[in-house]
Amino acid sequence: MKNIFSLVGAVCMLCCFCFQAIAAQETVHLSLHQCETDALASSAQLKQLQAQVDAARSTYQAARSVFYPTLSLDAQGSWISEVPSLTLGNQRMEFGDNWGYSVGPTANYVLFDAGARSGQSRSARSAAQAKEEELNFARKQILLQVRQAYFTVQNDLETLYFLNGQLGVARKQLADIESSFKAGAKSRLDVYMANKQFSQAQADMAAARGALGAHLRELFRLTGTDYGISPRYPLDIRLAHSQTEGEISAFISVDSLSQTLQNFAPYAQFSFDENSPRLAALEDMAQYYHYLSQSYQATLYPRVSLAGGAYFEYPNGPIKEHIFVGKAAAALSLPLFEAGRSRRQAEAQQHAARAAEYEKLDAAQTLEKLFYCAKDGLYALGIEEQFIRQMITDAQKTAQLTYQAYQAGAATFFDVDRANLDLLHSQLALAGLQNRQLSQLAVMDSLGKENL
Repeated sequence: MKNIFSLVGAVCMLCCFCFQAIAAQETVHLSLHQCETDALASSAQLKQLQAQVDAARSTYQAARSVFYPTLSLDAQGSWISEVPSLTLGNQRMEFGDNWGYSVGPTANYVLFDAGARSGQSRSARSAAQAKEEELNFARKQILLQVRQAYFTVQNDLETLYFLNGQLGVARKQLADIESSFKAGAKSRLDVYMANKQFSQAQADMAAARGALGAHLRELFRLTGTDYGISPRYPLDIRLAHSQTEGEISAFISVDSLSQTLQNFAPYAQFSFDENSPRLAALEDMAQYYHYLSQSYQATLYPRVSLAGGAYFEYPNGPIKEHIFVGKAAAALSLPLFEAGRSRRQAEAQQHAARAAEYEKLDAAQTLEKLFYCAKDGLYALGIEEQFIRQMITDAQKTAQLTYQAYQAGAATFFDVDRANLDLLHSQLALAGLQNRQLSQLAVMDSLGKENL
């Protein structure tokens, strides 16, 4: 009875120690949704593109203002050294004054310009739309990057989980063989091999935790925050009560891999988006150059403008008096010779428009290839998954039966080690396959559209 109480006390102390160890470390749940939100909010690239969109919109509004009349306050002053005069006998008459001025509002309006203003306005609108589409495409790319970084962290945690299972098996088998060796039932070679298997499992765990830390730093770079996590030597929260080597910098929890796969499964039904933001941006840029070319071509035709205003003037011609006068004017301008400047500018914009159209064609082919490669890869991974799951089932039974045969003396420990490694490799292969499935689905979401 005393031994039982001692055992219970030891277990309680161990549990308390584990709970204290967990409480002493940062335990953070990283959700994919939060990481996506933070990445979009912190991206300097998106902020830069948003500023460019705002600038393009302002440019478009400025271009539209040319359709309205302009109103300005015009003022001018003059001084002449000699005032015209006329002498009649002994009397001298001056026509005007040395000083003169005119001040008043003037309204100007372009009545006809063969579409020059319209071309400028449309080109500015197309440029603004292109910037907006570039911003939308950049958002999709940021989401794709942060998702792939998150999937990598998920895969790291799954790897740690399976490696910890292998470590537990190696620890138990080492303890069994050491006991059998002391009883004379096993050889020293068996002890060495079991200890080697245990050391290899520990080394694999350490390497996996180091990789997890590096991948967490990449995720933190994309999201712009570290969530209060030290990525130096983290561990999966599911392994909090496991025996591990080294100081734990943080316990990490993420969304369930199976739940993430379920959430992304609808993207497998997407089709390629022929009007994706990237392609739409290039189309808008081609339109931008077309409209700009039309604007340059329009300058070869007459331009008719009207002007009018009311002014307070001095002097009134030859009379030294202040007057209010209204004025109106019409003007026609037709270029006669400019050495082909406007034509060359129009041709240059047409060439730029064709270049943008070819760039769109090339981008469409590239994006379509990426989409269908992801779709085909996803199909192949689905078939591969069936075989890997069967391999895991067979490897589990093989490892169990091999160890039983080893205990009965019908197998060597080398056979046990190989069976355990086969199981581990199958489990890791499944985790890696699911990671690739998620990556392919994320690509399809980035480049595809839902079938309506």
